[in-house]
Amino acid sequence: MQKETPRNRIQTYWGRRFAFLRWPLDIFEERVAATREAGFFSHRARSTLYPIRGVRYWWVLCALKDEARRLKRRIRIADVGCSKGFMKDFTGDGLDAEWVGLDMMIDDPALENRGYHEAHECDFDGPLPLPDDSVDVAVFLHVIEHLPRPSFTMQELSRILRPGGLLLAGSPVAPGPIAWIRERQLRSRLSKGTVGPGGHINSLACGRWRNLVKECGLDLRILTGTFLARWSGSPLENRAWWLRLNQLWGALFPSLGGEAYLSARKPGFPNS
Repeated sequence: MQKETPRNRIQTYWGRRFAFLRWPLDIFEERVAATREAGFFSHRARSTLYPIRGVRYWWVLCALKDEARRLKRRIRIADVGCSKGFMKDFTGDGLDAEWVGLDMMIDDPALENRGYHEAHECDFDGPLPLPDDSVDVAVFLHVIEHLPRPSFTMQELSRILRPGGLLLAGSPVAPGPIAWIRERQLRSRLSKGTVGPGGHINSLACGRWRNLVKECGLDLRILTGTFLARWSGSPLENRAWWLRLNQLWGALFPSLGGEAYLSARKPGFPNS
C-alpha cells in the first residue's frame, strides 16, 4: 500500500473539492430539457439550458452514477424528503436503481407514476421506517433546515446506510456568525408560532455540516458550494462558463454562496 504523504493528502483534498469538474454538462442540459414541463422548476428557471436552481439535482445525479459504476450492481436509494419525486424524475432511466421515497406527506400516485419501488410516510423527528444497513445511498436535499433535531435525523440516516454507503445532502448555507444569528431568529419565530411545522427553523454553516457528519460517524468526502449568484432566467444561465464559474466560487468559498452540498461515506467497506 502506498504511504500517505502530505502531498497525497493535499491532492486528495483538492481532488474531492473540485470533483464537479469531471461531471459532464451535457447530462445537465439533457435532463433539464426532459423535465421542463414537470412543474418543479419555476417558469424562469426552466427557460434556460443550465438553471442554477437545477445544480442540486445534477450534482446528485452525477454522484449516483459514480456510485453505481463503483458498485457495479443495482443500487438502493432512500430519497429522504422525496416530495412528489422530482429527484427520480430528473435522474431519468439511465440508472439501475431501486428507489424508496420517504416524506412527511406521501403523494402515492405521483411517486408510483415516477417509478418508486416503496414509499413511506414518516416523521423525520422519529426513527425512519427502514432497517439498519438497508440502503446504498441516502439523498437528503433541502430537508435538514426544516427539522427540529438535525443531529437525531443524521444519526438515523447513518443507521440505514449499509457499510460503505453514501450520504448525498444539501441545504441553504451561510457563514458561521450569520447562520447563528439567523437560527436564533428562526427559533424565536417558531416559539411565537409565526413559523409552522415544515418551515425553515435551522440555518446551516459549513462548519455545522462538518460537525453533524462527524457526530453520526460518517467520513466527509466532498463539501462544496453551488453558486456565486443565481438569476433565474438570466441569459447567463445559457452559458456553460457561467455555471462553471459559479461552481468554482462554491468550491473555493462554500459558505459564501447560497447552497452547500456534500457527500459522506459510512465506514466499513473495503474500497471506501
